[in-house]
Amino acid sequence: MAATMMPADLPAAPPAGHVEATPNLAKEPHRRVGRRNADVLGLAWLHGMLHAGVYRRQVVTRTWASQTPIQSLEDFEAALDVALEALRFVGTEVFLILEHDQFVHQAEQAPAFSEPAIRAYLKGRVQRYEKEREPVLWISQRTVSVRQDAAFLLHMLPAPFYSRLSSLLLARRLDLTRILPLVVPLQLGIQHASASKDQMVLIAAEAGEATTIMVTRGDGEMLFARTMLGRWASDPARIAGEVNRSLLYAKQQFGALVERIELVGPVNEQVKAEVQSKCGADKTITLHPIQVQDWLQAVARLTPRHPVNLVVGNLSRKRRRQFLRRVLLATCWLGLGGMVLNLWTEQQTLNADRLRTTEMTAQAPAWTAERDRLRTRNQELARYREVVRQVSDDRLPPVALRFLTYIASIRPTDTQITEYQAKWDTHTGRWSFQLEGQIEGDEETARESLVRFQRQMEKSALRARCKDGTRGLTAMPLATPDTPPSFRFILAGGLFEN
Repeated sequence: MAATMMPADLPAAPPAGHVEATPNLAKEPHRRVGRRNADVLGLAWLHGMLHAGVYRRQVVTRTWASQTPIQSLEDFEAALDVALEALRFVGTEVFLILEHDQFVHQAEQAPAFSEPAIRAYLKGRVQRYEKEREPVLWISQRTVSVRQDAAFLLHMLPAPFYSRLSSLLLARRLDLTRILPLVVPLQLGIQHASASKDQMVLIAAEAGEATTIMVTRGDGEMLFARTMLGRWASDPARIAGEVNRSLLYAKQQFGALVERIELVGPVNEQVKAEVQSKCGADKTITLHPIQVQDWLQAVARLTPRHPVNLVVGNLSRKRRRQFLRRVLLATCWLGLGGMVLNLWTEQQTLNADRLRTTEMTAQAPAWTAERDRLRTRNQELARYREVVRQVSDDRLPPVALRFLTYIASIRPTDTQITEYQAKWDTHTGRWSFQLEGQIEGDEETARESLVRFQRQMEKSALRARCKDGTRGLTAMPLATPDTPPSFRFILAGGLFEN
């Protein structure tokens, strides 16, 4: 069944004039609580009847039922202590199936506009109800409508009643996470039954001193629900008459022909015959001796975010506050841890600096002696480098040797060098050279060879240029008549001439 949730519409803490004082926690009985215990306590308070069960992973482990009627919150508080002791419950989570004369269920029709408009309309209806009576916690549950309007069933619980109920549970360290009306487990029972989706079913369930009548489809979509005081055992004829009136109402208002009737609770064949006589022999009537624990078991499988949970808004705000509180605590602890770590790191650094200072103070004389030794060595090296620099700067470049090497490489094969001189003139700052040698051949050949030799010297990198008038050939005397003629030559000039 679809339902509309409006957690934001749940009223905040009721005004002081509407909420009774919280019970004195010092007078409440102490209860041992297991913080990691995953057990859930289920309570069904249905018009004077109180049942309880402990559920572990949605499976019942222990049950309890009150033998006396529970009408007021004082009776509920006393019976709760007995139930906790009998069940040995050490968990914290509690859910409640509630049907009480304080718990009002009111049908409403809202214009079929957008969802925000529908919520605003329902909120206005609830505010009008609160002005006439008192603040309430409320939730809306969508029902089937044959008109163009949207139909809802408003579940409203007075805020002072909820405050006292929540306070007595908190005094026992119990966390109330779900409050659901009886129609929720009844719908769950229909959804798991064998009825077809479009088949109309009427359910008449006895809950304590009252009987709840609900007409629904086979898929759980509810048309309407109503509650009346009365039990099958005390007044079966009256309840059977109300069942018949509900059948007629469903046919007139919704055009729904109900052919199947489910009688839930302590019913027998006599009650079935009474209903058959009032509603007609064509109706299929089924008896279901369902126990209250069956309803608790069905609700135990639901999550706290079920759309018909009356305290889902409070639960969301509570979880949001818990989350923010945990984030704040985690941030504080992280900040404190960071500060402690920073202080520890600084202390470690300070200790290391102190140790290093002590070691350096102890080694200071050795370092001073090493400094003096290095200073003396550096001074000696500086003097040595100065001597090397002076020697390197004052030494003449190896021009003479290179020029001689070059001459030897370009010398004609018929030429011999007999004397070579290369000098540096400090006054003029120039190099000069003089070559003497012998050349074989006739005079003309000797002159051509000597000219080529001179040109090659001029093209060299040393740019040797002979002076005019210094080049001359002198015939050498022949040792024998067969000896080839040879001439003596002299070349003189300067190097690095343009």
